Amino acid sequence: MESEDSEDWLLESIKLYKDLHDFELQDPTRVIEWMGDKSICIAGYTGARSHEILQLLFPQKLHETENQGLCPERDLKVQYGGFSQHPVYSLKHVPGTSLLVTSSPSLSHLQTWNIGAEDTDVIRPSVFVQSDPTEKTWTKIDVSSAAAAPRVVHGARVSAVHVTEMESARRVYTLDGSSDEAVGSLSFLDPSTVHLCCLSGHQIIADVRQPGVAHEGSAVPNVPGDQHWCAAVKSQIQDACAKIASLSSEGHIIITDARNLETPLKCAKSKSSNCPAPEEQIMCICWAPALDDYISVSGLDGTVQIYDTRHWDAALKEVDALFTHRGHCAMGECEDGSAPRVTVHSWHPWKERTLVSAANDGSLHIWDWLDTTELP
Repeated sequence: MESEDSEDWLLESIKLYKDLHDFELQDPTRVIEWMGDKSICIAGYTGARSHEILQLLFPQKLHETENQGLCPERDLKVQYGGFSQHPVYSLKHVPGTSLLVTSSPSLSHLQTWNIGAEDTDVIRPSVFVQSDPTEKTWTKIDVSSAAAAPRVVHGARVSAVHVTEMESARRVYTLDGSSDEAVGSLSFLDPSTVHLCCLSGHQIIADVRQPGVAHEGSAVPNVPGDQHWCAAVKSQIQDACAKIASLSSEGHIIITDARNLETPLKCAKSKSSNCPAPEEQIMCICWAPALDDYISVSGLDGTVQIYDTRHWDAALKEVDALFTHRGHCAMGECEDGSAPRVTVHSWHPWKERTLVSAANDGSLHIWDWLDTTELP
């Protein structure tokens, strides 16, 4: 959207970015999955027609490590593409393979896909992975390639969480639990351990080599309101235990140690979010891969907020974001005239301050932010 407001925002904000690129997708996406460090997978989720699944290559200017002068390619390039008959709410790629898996609120199973099947540029559907046929909510998923065969953990409720081999659709694990709590997010902590964050904020860790729950607990703050939660895990590095960052629809952020889910290490409350977040569950929280103890959140409004958690403590208090990307709401507008809401964001695998974000108006931004606290 070209307007005086967006031009003013660009003029005022240009000094806050090393790079900022705005692209327009044919359909909005709520998934961004990295395919190496030069391309991403996205997928449509709105409307009643077929939904594209695309692998997009970044323009040369965005993935060269040095200034290459004039770059003829300035737009995203479709490397591979396919169509899903159902909206895609979650998409995961198995690293080192050509396999994708997707989930949809309108399906009772997951769909696996092959990228570049039969030496073509097509993303082709493969086997079905059966989920819970009676479940009407969206099935959460994560993948692992560390086992003998790539696996997906999937489930919409605690009582129906499974681990399945993707290529054979053979179920190798079922969580032995009777809870009917809805799942907000699922993650592999390591090849043998799965983390669940329930919508209630209750957290569960299960070992796929044995039945039952290994650990469980809740560090949810005692505050009024009906919140829903999601989480992201930072896997164990050397001797450090895995850490879990949880986000609520009211803007609460809780960081816990995977060994003690009851006691928060750090807590904060976002000041700038337009809480509560909508029921469609587009909240997203991520650990920065190349910056220690930095996290980012989106889905609470039209922004992506970045936080440096190094100086947080266990006392719940409001905090300011270190950086806030307001580009989607400043530069765009939905068809009904409302301000866009961010649907998903993701950090570049190794570039410290580069992120990709998308909003429900179809905008896709690639941006490299500057830490103003380090500027002279």
